[in-house]
Amino acid sequence: MAWWLTFHLLGMVLWTGGLLGISRMAAYHVAEAPEIQPRFAWVEGRMYWLVVIPGMVITLITAAGLLSTGVLPYGDLGWFHGKMMLVGLLLILHATLHIKLGQLKTHPERQKKAFFSALHGTIGLTLIGLLIMVMVRPG
Repeated sequence: MAWWLTFHLLGMVLWTGGLLGISRMAAYHVAEAPEIQPRFAWVEGRMYWLVVIPGMVITLITAAGLLSTGVLPYGDLGWFHGKMMLVGLLLILHATLHIKLGQLKTHPERQKKAFFSALHGTIGLTLIGLLIMVMVRPG
């Protein structure tokens, strides 16, 4: 179980760290000169496909592995339901970022820096909530 948990945490760091990095970079991307924007799109795409997607896959596979062990020695699992709700929110935020990155690549002039900044903050708050659910286990 320790290996499952180790790789679960590694995947989560890659996934959320990548989402945070890309959402912040996208906010800068919007404000850059048009001739520089394709380079931002290239870097965002590389981070997305080489960091975020593998991190998400590792996280979800190891989560299934942890659940399949049948060992949840944490007593009351109210915290676990809260964690799952936040994971669902993180998946929605991930999908939103994916869609907006496509729009940013094709029509950067239509995108707003404030949207990407708000998305960045929401991803960060979701990560904080996940950490609280796992470490403090409220409820």
